Amino acid sequence: MQTFFILNIGGKQMASTYNFPTHIKGDTFDGAQFTLSLNGSAIDLTDAIITMDMRLTPSGVSVKRLTSVGDADITIGTPASDGIFTINNQIIDVDAGKYYYDIQTEFPDGTVKTYIQGIWLIIQDVTYD
Repeated sequence: MQTFFILNIGGKQMASTYNFPTHIKGDTFDGAQFTLSLNGSAIDLTDAIITMDMRLTPSGVSVKRLTSVGDADITIGTPASDGIFTINNQIIDVDAGKYYYDIQTEFPDGTVKTYIQGIWLIIQDVTYD
């Protein structure tokens, strides 16, 4: 489980950086669990929507989007007030490359915060159809 303490510098929150371990294209990702905390207190995720985009350049087209809505790729823990969410086990089948990502949280009041960002290297598999 990854715990992210959101930096609060002069009243401005800064995103934490987490670089996912290198993953092989087409293999099942084993999932990752994160805890969001600000000033020692869990960030309440009740009724929040969490979204993660993967892009080859930070301003490029989204290659893969994970979300906590519908057929969720991301699950918010119970109780949501604990600030825990999980990127679920799933096959990551994007082209090999260096991907930039961030994870945004949209709260029920419309506030949007990016708490986590980083890089995810996907390498080419050798055995495939």
